[in-house]
Amino acid sequence: MAEDVFKEVDDELKAERLRQAARRYAGLGLGVLAAVLVGAGAWSWHLSSQKSASLAATGSYLTALRQTDHLPPASAGLTPLGETAKAGLADLQKLAASSPSGIATLARLQEAAVQAAHGDVKSALATWDAVQNDQKADPLLRDLATLLWCQKQIDAGDPATLRSRLSLLTGKGKAWNGLASEALATLDVREGHLDDARKKFAALAATEDEPSGVRSRAQAMSQALDPSAG
Repeated sequence: MAEDVFKEVDDELKAERLRQAARRYAGLGLGVLAAVLVGAGAWSWHLSSQKSASLAATGSYLTALRQTDHLPPASAGLTPLGETAKAGLADLQKLAASSPSGIATLARLQEAAVQAAHGDVKSALATWDAVQNDQKADPLLRDLATLLWCQKQIDAGDPATLRSRLSLLTGKGKAWNGLASEALATLDVREGHLDDARKKFAALAATEDEPSGVRSRAQAMSQALDPSAG
Protein backbone atom coordinates (compact mmCIF):
# COMPACT_ATOMS: atom_id res chain seq x y z
CA MET A 1 0.00 0.00 0.00
CA ALA A 2 2.75 2.45 0.94
CA GLU A 3 4.58 1.72 -2.31
CA ASP A 4 1.38 2.43 -4.27
CA VAL A 5 0.95 5.76 -2.50
CA PHE A 6 4.55 6.79 -3.16
CA LYS A 7 4.22 5.75 -6.82
CA GLU A 8 1.04 7.81 -7.19
CA VAL A 9 2.71 10.85 -5.65
CA ASP A 10 5.75 10.39 -7.86
CA ASP A 11 3.56 10.16 -10.97
CA GLU A 12 1.74 13.35 -10.00
CA LEU A 13 5.04 15.17 -9.52
CA LYS A 14 6.25 14.02 -12.93
CA ALA A 15 3.00 15.12 -14.54
CA GLU A 16 3.25 18.56 -12.92
CA ARG A 17 6.85 18.92 -14.10
CA LEU A 18 5.71 18.10 -17.62
CA ARG A 19 2.94 20.68 -17.44
CA GLN A 20 5.40 23.29 -16.20
CA ALA A 21 7.85 22.42 -18.96
CA ALA A 22 5.14 22.69 -21.58
CA ARG A 23 4.11 26.12 -20.34
CA ARG A 24 7.76 27.21 -20.37
CA TYR A 25 8.59 25.99 -23.84
CA ALA A 26 5.34 26.61 -25.69
CA GLY A 27 4.82 30.16 -26.78
CA LEU A 28 8.41 31.30 -26.33
CA GLY A 29 9.09 33.92 -28.91
CA LEU A 30 5.43 34.61 -29.72
CA GLY A 31 5.70 38.15 -28.39
CA VAL A 32 8.87 38.71 -30.41
CA LEU A 33 7.22 37.11 -33.42
CA ALA A 34 4.23 39.42 -33.18
CA ALA A 35 6.42 42.49 -32.75
CA VAL A 36 8.57 41.55 -35.74
CA LEU A 37 5.52 40.81 -37.85
CA VAL A 38 3.69 44.01 -37.04
CA GLY A 39 6.87 46.01 -37.50
CA ALA A 40 7.49 44.42 -40.89
CA GLY A 41 3.88 44.95 -41.85
CA ALA A 42 4.06 48.60 -40.96
CA TRP A 43 7.23 49.05 -42.96
CA SER A 44 5.69 47.31 -45.99
CA TRP A 45 2.65 49.54 -45.69
CA HIS A 46 4.94 52.55 -45.46
CA LEU A 47 6.77 51.64 -48.64
CA SER A 48 3.68 50.86 -50.69
CA SER A 49 1.44 53.72 -49.61
CA GLN A 50 1.63 57.07 -51.35
CA LYS A 51 -1.25 58.84 -49.62
CA SER A 52 -0.35 61.40 -47.00
CA ALA A 53 -3.00 60.16 -44.58
CA SER A 54 -1.61 56.63 -44.73
CA LEU A 55 1.93 57.87 -44.32
CA ALA A 56 0.93 59.94 -41.29
CA ALA A 57 -0.83 56.95 -39.74
CA THR A 58 2.23 54.78 -40.38
CA GLY A 59 4.48 57.30 -38.67
CA SER A 60 2.14 57.48 -35.68
CA TYR A 61 2.03 53.70 -35.49
CA LEU A 62 5.80 53.31 -35.53
CA THR A 63 6.10 55.91 -32.76
CA ALA A 64 3.48 54.12 -30.66
CA LEU A 65 5.21 50.80 -31.33
CA ARG A 66 8.49 52.15 -29.94
CA GLN A 67 6.68 53.48 -26.88
CA THR A 68 5.08 50.13 -26.06
CA ASP A 69 7.39 47.50 -27.52
CA HIS A 70 9.40 46.48 -24.46
CA LEU A 71 6.89 46.01 -21.68
CA PRO A 72 7.62 43.15 -19.25
CA PRO A 73 4.89 40.51 -18.92
CA ALA A 74 2.55 40.96 -15.98
CA SER A 75 3.52 38.87 -12.98
CA ALA A 76 0.14 38.91 -11.26
CA GLY A 77 -2.86 41.13 -11.77
CA LEU A 78 -2.60 44.56 -13.35
CA THR A 79 0.85 46.09 -13.76
CA PRO A 80 0.89 49.91 -13.88
CA LEU A 81 1.99 51.39 -17.18
CA GLY A 82 4.53 54.18 -17.36
CA GLU A 83 3.58 57.51 -18.88
CA THR A 84 5.29 56.71 -22.16
CA ALA A 85 3.51 53.38 -22.48
CA LYS A 86 0.18 54.99 -21.58
CA ALA A 87 0.63 57.57 -24.33
CA GLY A 88 1.59 54.85 -26.78
CA LEU A 89 -1.45 52.75 -25.87
CA ALA A 90 -3.76 55.73 -26.28
CA ASP A 91 -2.28 56.41 -29.73
CA LEU A 92 -2.69 52.77 -30.72
CA GLN A 93 -6.36 52.88 -29.76
CA LYS A 94 -6.86 56.03 -31.83
CA LEU A 95 -5.14 54.44 -34.81
CA ALA A 96 -7.24 51.28 -34.46
CA ALA A 97 -10.39 53.37 -34.55
CA SER A 98 -9.61 55.76 -37.39
CA SER A 99 -6.72 54.57 -39.56
CA PRO A 100 -6.74 52.75 -42.91
CA SER A 101 -7.42 49.04 -42.55
CA GLY A 102 -3.81 47.83 -42.63
CA ILE A 103 -2.52 50.20 -39.96
CA ALA A 104 -5.68 49.74 -37.89
CA THR A 105 -5.09 45.98 -37.75
CA LEU A 106 -1.44 46.38 -36.78
CA ALA A 107 -2.43 48.89 -34.10
CA ARG A 108 -5.00 46.48 -32.64
CA LEU A 109 -2.45 43.68 -32.48
CA GLN A 110 0.01 45.86 -30.61
CA GLU A 111 -2.80 47.18 -28.40
CA ALA A 112 -3.61 43.60 -27.39
CA ALA A 113 0.06 42.89 -26.70
CA VAL A 114 0.22 45.92 -24.39
CA GLN A 115 -3.00 44.92 -22.63
CA ALA A 116 -1.67 41.39 -22.08
CA ALA A 117 1.65 42.68 -20.73
CA HIS A 118 -0.28 45.11 -18.53
CA GLY A 119 -2.23 42.17 -17.08
CA ASP A 120 -5.56 43.20 -18.60
CA VAL A 121 -6.16 39.78 -20.14
CA LYS A 122 -9.89 40.29 -20.68
CA SER A 123 -9.26 43.37 -22.84
CA ALA A 124 -6.43 41.65 -24.72
CA LEU A 125 -8.65 38.70 -25.59
CA ALA A 126 -11.40 41.04 -26.79
CA THR A 127 -8.93 42.97 -28.96
CA TRP A 128 -7.54 39.79 -30.53
CA ASP A 129 -11.11 38.70 -31.18
CA ALA A 130 -11.82 42.02 -32.88
CA VAL A 131 -8.93 41.42 -35.26
CA GLN A 132 -9.97 37.85 -35.91
CA ASN A 133 -13.52 38.93 -36.76
CA ASP A 134 -12.50 41.85 -38.98
CA GLN A 135 -13.31 40.75 -42.53
CA LYS A 136 -11.23 43.63 -43.93
CA ALA A 137 -8.08 42.58 -42.10
CA ASP A 138 -5.29 40.61 -43.74
CA PRO A 139 -6.04 36.86 -43.29
CA LEU A 140 -2.51 36.25 -42.03
CA LEU A 141 -2.96 38.81 -39.25
CA ARG A 142 -6.43 37.50 -38.43
CA ASP A 143 -4.93 34.04 -37.98
CA LEU A 144 -2.14 35.49 -35.84
CA ALA A 145 -4.76 37.07 -33.59
CA THR A 146 -6.46 33.69 -33.25
CA LEU A 147 -3.16 32.03 -32.36
CA LEU A 148 -2.32 34.62 -29.70
CA TRP A 149 -5.86 34.42 -28.29
CA CYS A 150 -5.44 30.67 -27.86
CA GLN A 151 -1.88 30.88 -26.55
CA LYS A 152 -2.90 33.29 -23.82
CA GLN A 153 -5.50 30.80 -22.58
CA ILE A 154 -3.60 27.56 -23.07
CA ASP A 155 -3.35 26.96 -19.29
CA ALA A 156 -6.97 27.59 -18.30
CA GLY A 157 -9.17 28.15 -21.35
CA ASP A 158 -11.89 25.76 -22.50
CA PRO A 159 -10.03 22.89 -24.22
CA ALA A 160 -12.73 22.27 -26.82
CA THR A 161 -12.80 25.93 -27.88
CA LEU A 162 -9.02 26.12 -28.01
CA ARG A 163 -8.75 22.95 -30.09
CA SER A 164 -11.44 24.17 -32.46
CA ARG A 165 -9.67 27.47 -33.09
CA LEU A 166 -6.17 26.02 -33.27
CA SER A 167 -7.21 23.30 -35.70
CA LEU A 168 -8.10 25.99 -38.24
CA LEU A 169 -4.47 27.13 -38.18
CA THR A 170 -2.87 23.72 -38.76
CA GLY A 171 -2.18 21.95 -42.00
CA LYS A 172 0.34 21.92 -44.81
CA GLY A 173 0.99 25.39 -46.16
CA LYS A 174 -0.63 27.20 -43.22
CA ALA A 175 1.55 30.07 -42.02
CA TRP A 176 1.06 29.33 -38.32
CA ASN A 177 0.98 25.52 -38.53
CA GLY A 178 4.05 24.96 -36.39
CA LEU A 179 3.05 27.27 -33.56
CA ALA A 180 -0.57 26.09 -33.61
CA SER A 181 0.54 22.44 -33.53
CA GLU A 182 2.88 23.28 -30.65
CA ALA A 183 -0.04 24.82 -28.76
CA LEU A 184 -2.19 21.74 -29.43
CA ALA A 185 0.57 19.49 -28.10
CA THR A 186 0.83 21.67 -25.01
CA LEU A 187 -2.91 21.34 -24.55
CA ASP A 188 -2.47 17.55 -24.75
CA VAL A 189 0.05 17.75 -21.91
CA ARG A 190 -2.34 19.87 -19.88
CA GLU A 191 -5.10 17.29 -20.29
CA GLY A 192 -2.85 14.31 -19.67
CA HIS A 193 -2.88 12.99 -23.25
CA LEU A 194 0.84 12.38 -23.16
CA ASP A 195 1.01 9.89 -26.04
CA ASP A 196 -0.72 12.39 -28.33
CA ALA A 197 1.55 15.18 -27.12
CA ARG A 198 4.64 13.02 -27.68
CA LYS A 199 3.58 12.29 -31.27
CA LYS A 200 2.88 15.94 -32.06
CA PHE A 201 6.17 17.17 -30.60
CA ALA A 202 8.13 14.40 -32.37
CA ALA A 203 6.51 15.30 -35.69
CA LEU A 204 7.34 18.98 -35.21
CA ALA A 205 10.93 18.21 -34.27
CA ALA A 206 11.37 16.17 -37.45
CA THR A 207 9.80 18.69 -39.84
CA GLU A 208 12.39 20.76 -41.65
CA ASP A 209 9.77 23.22 -42.92
CA GLU A 210 9.05 24.59 -39.45
CA PRO A 211 11.04 27.43 -37.84
CA SER A 212 14.13 26.36 -35.91
CA GLY A 213 12.69 27.69 -32.64
CA VAL A 214 9.59 25.51 -32.98
CA ARG A 215 11.70 22.45 -33.81
CA SER A 216 14.13 22.98 -30.92
CA ARG A 217 11.32 23.41 -28.39
CA ALA A 218 9.55 20.36 -29.78
CA GLN A 219 12.76 18.36 -29.43
CA ALA A 220 13.14 19.49 -25.82
CA MET A 221 9.54 18.52 -25.05
CA SER A 222 9.95 15.16 -26.78
CA GLN A 223 12.86 14.44 -24.47
CA ALA A 224 10.89 15.61 -21.43
CA LEU A 225 8.02 13.32 -22.38
CA ASP A 226 10.25 10.32 -23.11
CA PRO A 227 9.22 7.63 -20.60
CA SER A 228 12.69 6.08 -20.79
CA ALA A 229 14.20 9.31 -19.47
CA GLY A 230 12.97 8.44 -15.96
